[in-house]
Amino acid sequence: MEDRHLGFLKGHHDERRPRRRTGSPGRLNPLIALLFVALWAGMVYGGYYYAKQYFDQSIQNVQQTNAVNVQMLEARLDTLSADLKEIENALRSAGLTLSNSDTTQKELNKKIEKLDKQLQELERSLKILKEAPNAAR
Repeated sequence: MEDRHLGFLKGHHDERRPRRRTGSPGRLNPLIALLFVALWAGMVYGGYYYAKQYFDQSIQNVQQTNAVNVQMLEARLDTLSADLKEIENALRSAGLTLSNSDTTQKELNKKIEKLDKQLQELERSLKILKEAPNAAR
């Protein structure tokens, strides 16, 4: 018994140390690894879902804006067409009176040319806007 006490005094005691894990120190618990993979997959899916929603909303906004622009251009195109027809009718009804007045005829021709150019520009813009939603799909 004395040896036992002497061993204790020397710093050697007989108590057992807590047991360490027998697995390798760098190895993860499979449950923790599965949780990390599930979290990563959830974040990837969430990012995909958010991006898809954002792009769908952006496309819908552009289509709505284009629809409004098409309606405005069609209204303007109708107005210009009506103005052009009115001017042509005025030229026909005036007949000889306008043919005698060179200055008036030139001014009217300039106005007709200007309206024709605006009409062509509006038709091009309308065509582009009508094709835009088809290109987005």
